[in-house]
Formats: sequence, structure tokens, C-alpha cells
Amino acid sequence: MSEKKLDLQELDQILKKNTSELRNPLQGVSFSVFNNKGDTLYSKAYGSRTLEPQSEPLTTDTPIWTASLTKLITTVACMIAVDQGLIGLDDNVREIVPELKDIELLAGFEDSDSKQRKPILKAVEAPISLRQLLNHTSGFTYDVFDAGLMEWSRGLGRTAHSHCGSYEGYKHPLIHEPGQGWAYGPGMDWAGRAVELLSGLTLEDFMQKHIFSPLSMHSTTFRPEKVPGYLSRRMSHAIRDPATGVLIPGGGRHLLALPAQDCIGGMGLYSTPSELLKVLKEVLAGGGSIVKRESVAEMLKAQLNEETNAAFGKVIDGRAKHHLRQTWPEGYDGTFGLSASINLDDFPGRRSKDSMNWAGSSGLHAWIDPSSGIGGLLTTQLSPPGDPMFTKCLIDLETAVYSQLRATN
Repeated sequence: MSEKKLDLQELDQILKKNTSELRNPLQGVSFSVFNNKGDTLYSKAYGSRTLEPQSEPLTTDTPIWTASLTKLITTVACMIAVDQGLIGLDDNVREIVPELKDIELLAGFEDSDSKQRKPILKAVEAPISLRQLLNHTSGFTYDVFDAGLMEWSRGLGRTAHSHCGSYEGYKHPLIHEPGQGWAYGPGMDWAGRAVELLSGLTLEDFMQKHIFSPLSMHSTTFRPEKVPGYLSRRMSHAIRDPATGVLIPGGGRHLLALPAQDCIGGMGLYSTPSELLKVLKEVLAGGGSIVKRESVAEMLKAQLNEETNAAFGKVIDGRAKHHLRQTWPEGYDGTFGLSASINLDDFPGRRSKDSMNWAGSSGLHAWIDPSSGIGGLLTTQLSPPGDPMFTKCLIDLETAVYSQLRATN
């Protein structure tokens, strides 16, 4: 299937419709399809770089904030560190990262009639492994996702938070014991910090040496403000007004603080669709260029046990119901590998069983289908996450790709 030709006009029409023909269309989108041979089967952008009437067109080389798609690249960096013998997947990261040494668990709050309740904090004795950080079973979650952590923060007068661009935003208690639940959070951020401490390099410099330079990724960085002209060239962020459906400029609380103080491995990278494609191709090909094949195989393998997978399912059907879940067919379930979700069955007319997908809150979605040898990447810059038009565009494009490739198989 991976060597078949695509009907480019059908994909062009879907992108054109979603950026110019629908009511309150997407500002601009970039879509790419690639195979496990390293070939790009399709790569185009439609729409505008900004919402301004005289905006220049969007291109696949326009910089974007990758948000949580950063997690994929950070996981690749961690696996490179494993390849180099700097750390093992099951090594205790609490012995490496000082901020995790005395981590506590938020067990609740004492009953009180006062507005400021006293938190109940318990010492955490269990280790936290690199594997747990990469599969979201460490006990961390983003503070903005958890009412208890937000109450704990208010009680301390804490101003740091998950999008503040600093490791300070992730210095907060766990919400469950390591390995005993699943919660989406800053595991990759602490994993990236471990790589920094083990290598003696910033995460930016480690990635530059082992990922960006070898793959010729010259527009991918945690420090866009330091690259001349970068921020003036990037795609502007938009918000869909919930009352009118109209796109308006801005991003508000959904955006990462800029400039960021630290290299935030869970959401901090800026890149271009054409460069993100290079990392996705490496993973779909099974590694062998910048990361060992056995490391990529581990990334693509289901990592959860019965307990943690049940917790994952609750998150998918809860907080992620209008984000990741809506990209899956009704009634279909998944699990989690290292850095990404895995679907347990074929999606009818779409990706195959055991495919992985990553997403970013700024409007990014990527999938890798090892069985079919096909992957895809759809990007925009739009909040809030889970925009229905973006999701419908993704499903229409993916369905068209598989319909064409399977028809000629």
C-alpha cells in the first residue's frame, strides 16, 4: 500500500473546502502523507498565515507552535539517551532529577469550613521510572487539569502553572502513586530534564546534536525568539468564538509563555510541518537513522497493564472526550505506548490496528500506521483543542487517503 499513488485533487478539494468554502472556515491547514520508505506522497498547505485580509498564504515551511506534538520528539530524544547508555527505561528518575527526590502525593484536604483547606500530603516511597514518565503513569498530571492541584496552588499563592514555560510549573504533588493510574501531564517535561542532567546539555542542544542536525531540521527550536525573523514568519494563533463560531486572533490560556525559561519537553517546540515530517518518517520507518530500531519498536508497543489501561480509558472518555476521543470511531478503544496512544482495532476505512497517534492542543494531529506503512500529519494553529471542523477535516482526509490506497492495492 505504501508505494501506491494518491489522487491529489481529492485531497486538494478537502483542504480548499475547509479553508475557504465552509462557514467560518479554518484559517489555514497543512496536510502531509508519507510512507515507510521515506517518501512524501502528498504535502500541501491551504489558507492563510494570519487572519489579516492581506495575509500571505500558508506554506508547509511556515513555523508553528507544535504544543504536545513536542512529546514525540522528546521521547525520541529519551530513546537516543537510552541507546547511548545514559539511562534505562526502568531506571529511577528520582535519583537523577533533584526536584523529584522528595515528591509528595496530594491525598486530599482536611475538612474545613474555611476557604483555604489544609492539603493532606503523603510521602512517595516508590521510584518513578523513565518509562512511567513517557507513558503517563508516573502520577503527574497538569495542574490545570486537576481541581485538587489548583486548590493546592491557590493555598500557596503559587503563580507558576503548566503553561508558564518553566520547570517551576511542574513542581507540584502527584495525584496517584507511580504506576497505579494514568493521567496526562508533564512526564515528558521531567524526562527531558533528566536527559539534560545526564548529558550535560540543554534539551535544545541535545536535540540539535542528535535529531535536528542529522535530519536537517533548521527551523525547529525551543527558542524561536532567538532566531531572526522566526516569530514574524510563524502562523498566527486563532480562537474559535464559542458563541458565533468566528475565528478571532489570540490564544489566551491555551498558549505557552514566550520566551520560555526552560526547554519544555512536553509542549515547548516550534517547528514547521515539513520538518515535523522528518521525525515522523524516522519513526514510521522503524528507526535506524538517529535512533535504534529496538527503541522505536518499544515506542510503538502497548505499555499499560489492566489497571493503568482502565484509568487511561476513563480519561479518554472524560477530559479527552471532545479532543482525542472524537478522532476515534464510536465504540472503539485504545491504549498507550511511549508518548502516544495506540488503537486496538482497525478504524473502518482509516488507519489499521496498532497505529499510533499524537496530537497538539494548538491544532495538530499525526498518525503512524506501521501495518499499512502510511502516516499523516495535519496542522493548524487554533484553540480550544478538539475543534469539530478540524476533526472532521482530519477524518475526511484520512478516509480519502486509505480509500485511494486500498482501491489500488
